[in-house]
Amino acid sequence: MTDGPKVPLSPDMRSGPMIVGVDDLPNCGRPLRAAVFLARAAGRQVVLVHVRKRALPMVEGYVPIPEELESGERAEKAVEQQLQADLAASPDLVGVDWELVSVSGEAATELIRIADERDAACVVVGKRHRGFAEVIHRITEGSVSRAVVSAHKFPVLVVP
Repeated sequence: MTDGPKVPLSPDMRSGPMIVGVDDLPNCGRPLRAAVFLARAAGRQVVLVHVRKRALPMVEGYVPIPEELESGERAEKAVEQQLQADLAASPDLVGVDWELVSVSGEAATELIRIADERDAACVVVGKRHRGFAEVIHRITEGSVSRAVVSAHKFPVLVVP
């Protein structure tokens, strides 16, 4: 961790870390670098939040068998371990205090919850869908960046 802020900070800035949503390293590069830049400037930690998606869809009336649950948990653990290894090897995180938090749930809800719990100074989210892909994504999953911005609890940086 750095030994203090490099720029004068607003007295009303929250005391916590910079929070950034990550899924895999190639897709989160720009938001990650923005969060690291802010963390270095403010002398803060970076908390990388990985929200796991359910490997098995939850359908009313369907109860997964234990083997299916175990297989899904192994797959999620493998993805998380690969992400941890990729982040540890990333030159983007050299010299900054960081932590990976992995949770299950809906991305925007979990980012807001963790940011609120940690008194986040800023939440950094990416916006990577464009054109028709953005329309389909919003219909099927909603916009994570829009949901986080509309929470109105902390500063949000949306990185295209």
